[in-house]
Amino acid sequence: METTSFSVAKSDLEKTIFKNTAIISIGGYVLKALSFLFSIFVIRRLGDACFGQYSIVLGFVGVASIFAELGLTHFSMREMARDRANIRKYLGNLIALRLILAFLGIFAITAAGRGFGYSKEIVLGIFIYTATFLFAAVLQPLVSLLTSEARFDYVTAINLLGRVLFMVFSGAALLAGGGFIWLLIGALLQLPFQIGLAFILVRRMDWKLLEIEIAPRLWGQMIKSSLPFGINTLMLTIAFGIDAVILSKFEPDYVVGWYSAAYSLIFSINFLFRGFKEAIVPSLTRAFETNPDVVRSWFYRSVRVILMLSIPIAFGGAIIAFPLIRFLYSEEFLPSAIALQILIWDVPFLMFSAFCGNISIIIREERSAARIYTINTTANVLLNLYAIPRFGLVGAAIVTVATDVIGAIQFYLLLSRKLDLPSMRRIGLKVLIASGGMSLIVWWIRSMHVLLVILLGAVVYLISGFVLRMFDEGERKFVRRAFERLKFLPQPRRLGP
Repeated sequence: METTSFSVAKSDLEKTIFKNTAIISIGGYVLKALSFLFSIFVIRRLGDACFGQYSIVLGFVGVASIFAELGLTHFSMREMARDRANIRKYLGNLIALRLILAFLGIFAITAAGRGFGYSKEIVLGIFIYTATFLFAAVLQPLVSLLTSEARFDYVTAINLLGRVLFMVFSGAALLAGGGFIWLLIGALLQLPFQIGLAFILVRRMDWKLLEIEIAPRLWGQMIKSSLPFGINTLMLTIAFGIDAVILSKFEPDYVVGWYSAAYSLIFSINFLFRGFKEAIVPSLTRAFETNPDVVRSWFYRSVRVILMLSIPIAFGGAIIAFPLIRFLYSEEFLPSAIALQILIWDVPFLMFSAFCGNISIIIREERSAARIYTINTTANVLLNLYAIPRFGLVGAAIVTVATDVIGAIQFYLLLSRKLDLPSMRRIGLKVLIASGGMSLIVWWIRSMHVLLVILLGAVVYLISGFVLRMFDEGERKFVRRAFERLKFLPQPRRLGP
């Protein structure tokens, strides 16, 4: 009886995660496709120097943005996912705290930008971008509520609306001859519409969820409990943004533009795994309370998928970096390919570390994750301060990969000990062999159109994977079920009456 109950629960969990992954991924892929095409338009329209200024604003504000949030949103989302009664307790207080921090952040970060010696245009951009904190103080708590309820369809709708409005507002401004400031204004204008849609969707789900309470006496405890989440986010934002900030002090704006163009491609690739990474958090948070073995199973299988996706991307991307940059952007951005050839090797470690960060929250190891992120970010800053003045964007790219390797090793040691993982050597060796074979073909046909090279490389890798029996029975069944649900494969015929 207990075995049957466990099987049913496990099946239900798989269905929930699969459904949520599909919602986030399908909606996300539409979103990302639109965003990717728009980013190409933006980079081409702005040029390397102006795009470099835009990247400086994003990097500088990103590094400091955690002080307008302090990890409160991640903590509150986990607590709301664990117990629906916590929504009333945390939602109103989360909004109130974030509004106070937003006002402080706008003035403090803008003043820091002036003190850093940036031009008036960049300081204006910093002020406009920090103004988004006020709207985010209302929007993100509502999105966290919907996430805690596993309503990823609603979350995807909100994100899609915001992205479309951003592209419409900003795209029209760029076509009219506006500069990067109008991109930041577009990011600001989209937020009220997203907030309106979020309120409508929460009311449609259950209007009683908006019956909030504000208790200032709770704020100190919320901030204290949120600090590990805040440290995690702070370390991540510094690690992701500090290289552009340091580059801006030693190199011209156009060099920052080259580096940021290459780095944006890495984040686009990492988005492949984002849907699953986000979908598992609320579902496995609840499951971990009663059955930790489920989390172990999902972690092991997910690491296999990360290996099979990211390693061939790194091998192939290093070979086609120059034709890819030339195809996507222009000859003006061709130096970005040098950075891309290095940064592409960050994809496996970035995917793995981001996923492990979410698993750490699920198993309540956020303090250990905070320690890992702190070590990783400290190394990142120190190494960037050494490498960037000497080697420019090449130094920044090497440091990015090196520090993410450090983080990935720490996470593997932590979670393999906590979750008792089996060895990954066999699957890792097969992935390396398949990726190596694919690389030989890609190198041989590299003079063909870059899109055709990518397509043929993917086909060769998949064939190699099947020949090497890289995919186990569970993964083959999972893929077949996915196709059957999407009605891409015919259902098996029944024999007899």
